[in-house]
Amino acid sequence: MKNSIKLSVITIFLSLSVALTAFGGTWEQDSDGWRWLDKGQPSLVSVWKWIDSNLDGMAECYYFDETGHVLTDTITPDGYQVNENGAWISNDTIQQKAMNPSAASQAKQQGKELYLNAIKKSSDLADLDVSGDIQMMFFYPEFEIPAFIKLNQKYHNINTPDMEFLLQANRSMMGLKNSRTAFYTDGTYYTDQGPGNRYKMKIGHQDMIQNLALGHLTGQFYRFLDHVQISEKEDGSKIIVYTNQSEGLEPYLENINNQIWPVLNDADLRIQSIQGKAVLTPEGYFSSEDITIDLISEEDEDTVTLSMNIHLVYHNPGENVRIDFPSSEGYEVVVY
Repeated sequence: MKNSIKLSVITIFLSLSVALTAFGGTWEQDSDGWRWLDKGQPSLVSVWKWIDSNLDGMAECYYFDETGHVLTDTITPDGYQVNENGAWISNDTIQQKAMNPSAASQAKQQGKELYLNAIKKSSDLADLDVSGDIQMMFFYPEFEIPAFIKLNQKYHNINTPDMEFLLQANRSMMGLKNSRTAFYTDGTYYTDQGPGNRYKMKIGHQDMIQNLALGHLTGQFYRFLDHVQISEKEDGSKIIVYTNQSEGLEPYLENINNQIWPVLNDADLRIQSIQGKAVLTPEGYFSSEDITIDLISEEDEDTVTLSMNIHLVYHNPGENVRIDFPSSEGYEVVVY
């Protein structure tokens, strides 16, 4: 995920080293394909070029071969994918570049509106079924440590007296594995972190809601969205690719860590960058989201960096969720 969604790095490379920018010109077709012609300019040969064909302020990037024709539906000589029209794509998303400040501002605002609307619509659902894969890599001066987390979260009748949920998390790091299961049904909360660590308590649904971050990790960063790109699939789904302003994001990161690995909040982590891709259903719900967070920390005069890759999938948003609860036997009673 990390390489596939770090689009801003690739965009900068192309724009600075191998890509030109087109402000005028026309497409012309011959027997060998399509060429881009600028009056008074030499033919494009073995080069990338940003072209705003429909003059909407957002340009796509095309590669022209040694004959001056745009490559289509293939991999370019320098290893990038282009679609059937020749536009550079990454992770099924057409890459775009704002040709002026107005176009950049408009794309950013539109992306924020779509993203915020998806947060509201997904938050209003009575049922949720979300799975997550989190991959982390700790980079120390002389070695690396990988860590993995798998999450499954199901909710039914959220915010009602009949609310139910099931949370399951499995974590592994340096050969050590642990798991946690928590569920709520019939007004009782159960938590299982292994033998000798299984408890249950009676708790009203309103109190349960106050103690629970409902539903998902997605939607954390919309206030900080920057450098937004928007594309649409044939089925009407929308894809929002974005980077984030890193300043002021630590509280949001703390919220995420509390849900997936609270011990990370004990470290003095500073966010370097956040980049992501959100896929929205035609109805405007979250379908999936990929987020990459790069952090840095100083530990005992050593610089430690952490890359956190989060992949979330919303299963059948808008449909009822059925929860198969584990056995409720063998839990020690505690008082809330």
